[in-house]
Amino acid sequence: MPPSIPASGLGWRRVPKELVHFRDEESVLVAGWVRRGPTEFTLAVEWPGSTSGSRPDPVLAAQTVRQCGLAISHAAFGVPLDHQSLLRDLNYSIDPTVATGGNGPLCLTVDLRCSPVRNGRGDRSLGADTMDFTVRQGDHTVIRAHSRSSWISPGVYRRLRGDRLSPAWGEWEVPPPVPPAGVGCLTASEVALAAAGRPGSWLLRNDVGNKAMFDHPVDHVPGLALLTAAGQAAQAVLSPGILVPTAVTTSYSRYVEFDAPCRLDAAVVPADAPGHAAVEVTGVQNGVVAFRIGVRGLLR
Repeated sequence: MPPSIPASGLGWRRVPKELVHFRDEESVLVAGWVRRGPTEFTLAVEWPGSTSGSRPDPVLAAQTVRQCGLAISHAAFGVPLDHQSLLRDLNYSIDPTVATGGNGPLCLTVDLRCSPVRNGRGDRSLGADTMDFTVRQGDHTVIRAHSRSSWISPGVYRRLRGDRLSPAWGEWEVPPPVPPAGVGCLTASEVALAAAGRPGSWLLRNDVGNKAMFDHPVDHVPGLALLTAAGQAAQAVLSPGILVPTAVTTSYSRYVEFDAPCRLDAAVVPADAPGHAAVEVTGVQNGVVAFRIGVRGLLR
């Protein structure tokens, strides 16, 4: 059974890390929840302090809604902790004018509305297949998001993954990083891309030393790690301009494996307005498209 969370009020003590699929307690953002209705919830979230003063970045935004969805799926809907979450898509908008109040931690609330999963007979099943999130700082909306996902039992997942279930963790070759400044990073350890030898393309770097991408051993590249790499590719293709993301769309169609190169192709596409930019990033592995991520925002 999932560990319980007191649902009587919102507090600032982190929920158990198992509920959001993390090993590092310091990475947990969710700090409590209350149930507003059968499929409606409000959660408390605390963002960590920022070294750059720019929040929210696209990965922090995605991590926020992802953790909220996982916590509610386990704690409120009873999804067993040994089930695997399969994220199909996650689309969200970001208000870049959020008041940071300095670089310290920031407390937010998240309103969540869920649609329960129904099986082929029309019966309700585990969890919720669609979730809509509104992240607020006081009365100000910071993020709006919509996700679709499903849950897979351990037995089904073992059959699905087969001999890929237990990769030799961290034993693959990690190519050297591209210069950090060109992909919006401060240090080389943050860089998720390597040179691919042609314009507009990069190779994915699966560096397990990057704990922001790899909190613990897994059998495939996590979706948020792919989002990190795609965001860096979007910055790179627009360099020396700086992209301040305001909207992200994601679609995952295949698992990205550790034992074969994954190429990210970034293409600038028409933007919504002057002063804005849009980039579509396609992830290709073994000649097949594994994911597509679009990033739109202000160009500075």
